[in-house]
Amino acid sequence: MKLDRIVRSNCRGCHGGCGVLVHVDGEHIVKIEGDPECAANHGSLCAKGLAFTQLVYHPERLKHPLRRIGAPGEGRWQRISWDEALDTIADRLNQIRLALGPESIALGYGTGRNYEAYLYRFANLFGTRPTSSPLGTCAMDHASRRRR
Repeated sequence: MKLDRIVRSNCRGCHGGCGVLVHVDGEHIVKIEGDPECAANHGSLCAKGLAFTQLVYHPERLKHPLRRIGAPGEGRWQRISWDEALDTIADRLNQIRLALGPESIALGYGTGRNYEAYLYRFANLFGTRPTSSPLGTCAMDHASRRRR
């Protein structure tokens, strides 16, 4: 197997951020393995991290926005531009806000994705607030274990 380079990076499959070595041939990922020099995972990777090459090159991976053109469940879709997709989402959110008020939109976010500041800014401008975060679920379990 000919390799152009090995790129040191981090897996973003979960909040762990394990160190990975990405084996690259040209612009094609050949293999992903754990980085033995990373203190977070010492070279090990879970099945999800090891499967990211399959995710990147899966033939059914969505690479552009689609709009459903048939009834739900028919599996009929039409490719649309990113501008059209974002305009469609913005229009629908504004319709809901006008009809039901900004607090009718519930916002939530997951762990360790580094976009919380953008979500809070969006919520502030939209007139609502984030209503769900992982802290209550993730931290609560750890806190209850410490009390035992």
